[in-house]
Amino acid sequence: MKKITASLLLSASFLMLNAQKYDELYPISKSNGYIGYYLSDGTNVVPPQFCSATYNTDGYYLVSKADHEYDESGRRKEEHVPGTEKYGILNSKGEWVIGLDNTYSSIGLSNGFIKVTKNDLDGIVNDKNEILVPIEYEDLDPMYSTLIEAKKNGKKGIIDIQNKTLVPFLYDEIHGFHFMNDKKQYYSIVRIGDQYGVIDKNGKYIIKLSDIELVSLTDTAIIIRKNGLFGLSDFQMKTILPLEYNDAYLYGQELFFQKNDVNYYFSPTGKLLRKEKTETEPEKKTD
Repeated sequence: MKKITASLLLSASFLMLNAQKYDELYPISKSNGYIGYYLSDGTNVVPPQFCSATYNTDGYYLVSKADHEYDESGRRKEEHVPGTEKYGILNSKGEWVIGLDNTYSSIGLSNGFIKVTKNDLDGIVNDKNEILVPIEYEDLDPMYSTLIEAKKNGKKGIIDIQNKTLVPFLYDEIHGFHFMNDKKQYYSIVRIGDQYGVIDKNGKYIIKLSDIELVSLTDTAIIIRKNGLFGLSDFQMKTILPLEYNDAYLYGQELFFQKNDVNYYFSPTGKLLRKEKTETEPEKKTD
């Protein structure tokens, strides 16, 4: 799990909006060098004791504490003693959800889920540290609602928070999740070896496996790539934009394509919206 240093955490803005029914907590470092949690009026809720502490993440706060060495003057060194850092989670009342005495090798917060790792396997717990998804998966990637991409025995599938298998563990890769406009159906790109396809939420193929790389989805079209060039096809793999572009990806609610130093912007159906000659391309946005 990526560690977050105290200095980075404390440099973040204090102007976060309170999306909870309870008061926001703020991590603040005091003179002893440790971080505690305070209300906006300065009231101390959790005494300073942590080496790192995050801001509100879906109502949770990830904290850590580690042993330190001291120099000859008795001043504490900033570096942690290797192998001593422990992570825990507090709720927005400053109460422990997972204490620092836990036996997990790592803890993470993702899309409202608490992911824990033990013996190199992942699981998910609730706000009482009760196991919801058993710690038996090689990888878990919480996505939308209760959808969780999971890896088991070297293959990927999709499960829900009740650990029910929604899409069987058949694939080397699953990505490009796209909810349709009615939100009742979603499609995802899958890969087996060097072949790509698209499945719906029941695992039924919408686009059968082929050697054409599938990149990103809209409601009616898919960005494709072959021999290093990009194009756009519909779900019957009928060409909308030919394979002649050097780069392509979803850009917000538009499709961005690039060719010969010209940026082209299309609607999700492939209708040209505008084009512009530029030396810099827009920052890529993830799905």
